[in-house]
Amino acid sequence: MDEDVTYALAMSCILPAVAGIVRYKAIDKKYHPFVHMMLLTVLIETIIYLAVKFKDDGFYLSIAINIYTLVNFIFFLHFTCINGYVSKKSMQWLLVAAIAVCVFNYIYDKHTIFTIFYYLLCYTSAIMLIITINILSRQTMAIKYKLANNFWFWFSSFSIIYNAFTLLIFGLYFFAMFKTPRGEAIGTIHHFINLVCYLFFAVAIFKIPKKNN
Repeated sequence: MDEDVTYALAMSCILPAVAGIVRYKAIDKKYHPFVHMMLLTVLIETIIYLAVKFKDDGFYLSIAINIYTLVNFIFFLHFTCINGYVSKKSMQWLLVAAIAVCVFNYIYDKHTIFTIFYYLLCYTSAIMLIITINILSRQTMAIKYKLANNFWFWFSSFSIIYNAFTLLIFGLYFFAMFKTPRGEAIGTIHHFINLVCYLFFAVAIFKIPKKNN
């Protein structure tokens, strides 16, 4: 796939970020961490684009991606915690485990931080996938709400798709399939999956009810 097309698809994360900025003051603060996640995604995609454009050696880009992975996970846990989907104690233990995975990844990669922590990416994606599956199951049981107007339904549905495909990409790395035709095809599909997810994350933001004054 052409480089410019690839990053045009990646920058589709601007859509939910803009939607979040537009609705930021109108929605309750307990939804703000999700908007922060979208803004953080725009930042890392911009960094990746610039790094590729200016032929960065990848060392500092790897650090940026690792920081993004961890900070995005913190935002996600905080978001689901303050909305009652994850307990505070569980959130703390999951964060401790994330730090432990970082340490393991550092040791596994021969004591260097200048590489992407794929095990951290796998861990965070798996935890977010499990939590969002639980959120979606709870939405389908809440029969008093119309799913089409339910933020949590849209958020959890497309978070499941997003994180499941991220785990698939990790699998490609783990089994050294990135350079194979099938691996490259799945990588291309991943960009379009992201586009669809970002579109519906933007829809989800407009489903957030206005805060009570």
